[in-house]
Parts: sequence; structure tokens; C-alpha cells
Amino acid sequence: MGYHQCRFSYGSEQKVREIADNFRSRNIPCDAIWMDIDYMDGYRIFTFNETNFPDPKALNEELHQKGFKAVYMIDPGAKVDKNYHVYQSGTENDVWVKRPNGEIYEGKVWPGYCAFPDFTMPKAREWWSNLYKDFLALGIDGVWNDMNEPAVTDDDIPEENRIGTMPYDTPHRGGGNLPAGPHLLYHNAYGRLMVEASYEGIMKVNPEKRPFLLTRAGLLGYQRYAATWTGDNWAGWDHLKLSVPMSITLGLSGQAFNGPDIGGFLNNTDADLWAHWLGFGVFLPFARGHACAGTNDKEPWAFGEAIENTSRIALERRYRLLPYFYTLFYEAHKTGVPVMEPVFFADPKDLRLRSEQQAFLLGDNVLVIPAFAENPVLPYGIWENMTLIDGEYSDKYQAKLKIKGGSIVPVGKVIQSTTENSFEPLTLFVCLDENGKAHGQLYWDAGDGWNFQCGDYSLMTFSAEKKNNQVKVSLASKEGKRKIEKEIKALNVELMMNGKVYKGSGSLKKGVTINL
Repeated sequence: MGYHQCRFSYGSEQKVREIADNFRSRNIPCDAIWMDIDYMDGYRIFTFNETNFPDPKALNEELHQKGFKAVYMIDPGAKVDKNYHVYQSGTENDVWVKRPNGEIYEGKVWPGYCAFPDFTMPKAREWWSNLYKDFLALGIDGVWNDMNEPAVTDDDIPEENRIGTMPYDTPHRGGGNLPAGPHLLYHNAYGRLMVEASYEGIMKVNPEKRPFLLTRAGLLGYQRYAATWTGDNWAGWDHLKLSVPMSITLGLSGQAFNGPDIGGFLNNTDADLWAHWLGFGVFLPFARGHACAGTNDKEPWAFGEAIENTSRIALERRYRLLPYFYTLFYEAHKTGVPVMEPVFFADPKDLRLRSEQQAFLLGDNVLVIPAFAENPVLPYGIWENMTLIDGEYSDKYQAKLKIKGGSIVPVGKVIQSTTENSFEPLTLFVCLDENGKAHGQLYWDAGDGWNFQCGDYSLMTFSAEKKNNQVKVSLASKEGKRKIEKEIKALNVELMMNGKVYKGSGSLKKGVTINL
């Protein structure tokens, strides 16, 4: 849930180290570095370029030591090459999609002609899942399934007949509870079945860890296996603005963990566009900067010192909000309610809000107004400004944040990666309702593994109440067995009321009293 940095491609281990070191030396928060297809040997999936990536295990270990996770791309197409172990194995196990005449279907992708697993077959999904064993043993933390519509470069047929995928009459054999049928039936399901198989493979290798998987394609139910992003967008203002409604609608469709390529993937990005995009993009559920081959550099420091500072502020804001994000993801996991909501969720009866697609909500309690927004339609009621980082509101690119009356929002300190403790201290942002009360929750667990299923978590409910000229903030209830008191070293409170901020400090056990 931290920030991810990607490019097509960071083409060598040396370049990956350079990117990681820049984040740490510049004190810009980041949690993951991504490897696009150029880490492979001739774009062969589950291989490494021995010249540019001679020791991926050592590279991944170095990234881990610096607080980064390593994510690598795996496409569905396997190069047609009789000397290539994946193609050999797939042919021996009879898992490839075949043409109506029974021959293996071959379609062009990055390596040239490729064969594609028929993921409708249980044995093909099982075979695919087993490919991850040696791959993940190198210390790879996450997997990126791309091109899995599947995309096919059908440039060897007349342009008017190109469809960008395998021909619709290409048969899939099915099996289990899936019937045999043409690709026209299974096109939208192909990516969904692929990520299910990938998920199972990751779980076989690392059953004690929570898997991270990103996909470009999916179908209903794929959110159980993978996060998603909105595909190859364009570095332009139209796609920047479209980021908001696209991510909202993905959330409403069941995919809570989603976001665009911040900065725009295709075309060059200028400083102004990058800064505006990151200024609100850090509040989307999935926050990743990405860039296409042949475009300019799009890292936070690539646009000069002023924009680097803007980027640092934006990312520090996200990292302070990680306890709130984590709680929202817990709620999404339990109920399906999206992390990122349309503003009409604040008041479904207010029909004015139905057409707003610039501003958005994070959960029920935080309103995000991007700097590009013009005359946004906002909900009525008590909404106070939230300040997370000094200087954020003097920076024209930062989104405005508002906290809802009656809310308590948990935030942490600025950290450089999620390997650090957020709770030194835990801060509660409080905004009272018209009755002088507020409440909010914080969910926390180990951040990985499955012990939360056995009670190793803490779900805390906080309450605030104004009496006379005092506001008392306290822990109202706590569920779970986790000894959260060992992680929360101190408790601070910032009370937003009538445009002013009142501060106090105390402990989780005794609470905090603020004199007005």
C-alpha cells in the first residue's frame, strides 16, 4: 500500500540499484521497484537476461535490506522455441490453446510467435502454477501479469481484420465446471483464470505470506486474486482527469485495489502534469508511477528540485495516512465497500453529488479535492481542513484534504517504507459533529502472514466527546489479541474545529484531554 516505482524498463541490475538508492538518499518514501519485460532473456517468461540481470537473487536481497519489495512481470505467451524449457514443458503437458484444426495456436507478442496456456483447463492452470516455484525462490515478492486479455500483435494480417487478440473462433477445451467454447466466450475470462493460476502458484511457494499480484485484465471475482491498474494510459490532461472516475468505478465494480499509471505511461510527461497527477494520485488505492520505453524519465526527482519537493510532500502525505488506508482495506476485505468512493456516498439523497467526478472520498471520513478540480460539487455538512505535512498547502499541486464532522482518522508518522513502525506516535485527527461527538476505527495486524485469522490483530474504536470546554478522546473498545500497546509508543490528537487546530498528547490507555 506504499508507493511503487516502475518503468518499461529498468534494464539492468545497476539501474535498479540506482533507482532504489535515489529514493533513500533523497528521503522520498517508496516500497517497491518493478521489473518490466527487459529483465528476461529475449522476453522469455520465467527467465533472466544473464548479462543485465546476472544475479536476481542478490539484487532482490539488496532491495529487501533497503526496505523495498521486488515485483516482476510475467506475461501469458511463451516463446515458440523448442530449446526453451517453458515451451517444451507446455507442449509435453498439452496445455496450449489450439486452432480449430488441432494445431497449437501461435500469436505474436514481445518474443515473436508465442503459445498460450488454455487456462480454461484445470491441468493447464495447475501446470502454470508450478512454474512459479523456482522463479519466486529468488526472493521475488510480487508478480505482474500483463498482456493477459490476451493481447496479440496480429500485424501479419490485413489491418481491417485485426482484433488484437486470438481469433474469436479459437477453441478452448474447458474442464471441471467450465464448458468447452470459443475464444469469443472466454476472452474476458482469460485474464481472470490466469491470475487465479498465478495466485495458486505463489501460494504454493510462499504459503506463509500474503501474495501480491497485479493484473491488466480480469472478470468478476478477479479481485480475490489480484490488484489491477487502468492500463496503458496517456500522459495528458484528459487521462489525468479520467483517473478519478475510472478508479471509482473499478471500486464500485468490486475491485478495491486499483489505480492508474501516475504520470501517464505513453508519451512524455512534463513537470506540471506529473506534479498535478501525483498530488492526488497518492490518495488512490494503488499508487504506482510508470513510464513507457522511449519516454522521458518519470521518477519523483526527474523534473527538477521544486517538483522533487512537491513529490516528496505528496508521498509523505500518503505514508502518514497508511494506518487509515490499512483500516479501509480491512473494511473492504470484510464488506466489499470500496476504499475510494464517489462523493455521493457522503449523502446518497443529495442528487447534486451524482455527477461529481473530480473530488472523491477515502472511506467515509476523508474528502480529497485534486488541485486540478474546477468548481467541484462537494457534500454539505461539517468538513474541516486536514494538514498532514508542513508546507503542503503552500504547494499548488497538492490535493486538499478534508475530514468529516463526527470522524476520527488514524494517521502515523512519515516513514520511508512500510518496514518501519508508523506508530511513533499514532496521531488521531478528530472532527466533532454538531453534537460534539466523533468516532473512528483503526485496524492493525502484522502486515503479512495469516495469524490475523487466529486473532493476532487489533481493531480499535476511538471516541471523542465535548463537555463544557474540554474534549476527551479515548479508546472506547478493542478487539483482537494483538498487543498493540507495544507498537503505539505514544498518542497525539489534533482536533479540527471552526478552522482551528487544537493539539494534545497522552497514551492509548489514558486517552487525551484537550482544553479549548
